[in-house]
Amino acid sequence: MDRYQCRCQYVYDPVKGDATQGIAPMTPFADLPDSWVCPLCGLSKNFFVKEVGKPTSEQGHPTIKVTVKCFTTLRKAETCDMGEGTEHQLFEGATIHDLVEKLDIPMEAVMIVFVNNTEVDFQTVLKNGDRVALSPKTGGM
Repeated sequence: MDRYQCRCQYVYDPVKGDATQGIAPMTPFADLPDSWVCPLCGLSKNFFVKEVGKPTSEQGHPTIKVTVKCFTTLRKAETCDMGEGTEHQLFEGATIHDLVEKLDIPMEAVMIVFVNNTEVDFQTVLKNGDRVALSPKTGGM
């Protein structure tokens, strides 16, 4: 299934759907209701374009491994700790947004994101070997 990208860089992945608007996983972009809007910026479907050459998580494309550290209230022993970090495998082309979703952390709970000691946004594409740090709104690092 094809992924579609909004002007704001948000990517709709049909494998995941959009839980914020009640869109079930495995819902193709073409089947989204006309009332559906980008969860980041509020633009309609008309402002999305099909991504070319980017894999989806179900297609078995090459994967990458990243190490993630979560601070204070974002820590979860099984998925994200503060010590040495936790290694996670993602599909090639995955973004910080994809990673935070995989970790089952509410997007609004994350205030600052660093990749390799540089502050980035949620649409930053991750690369193999990246070191990611997530900090919440309620705590420091």
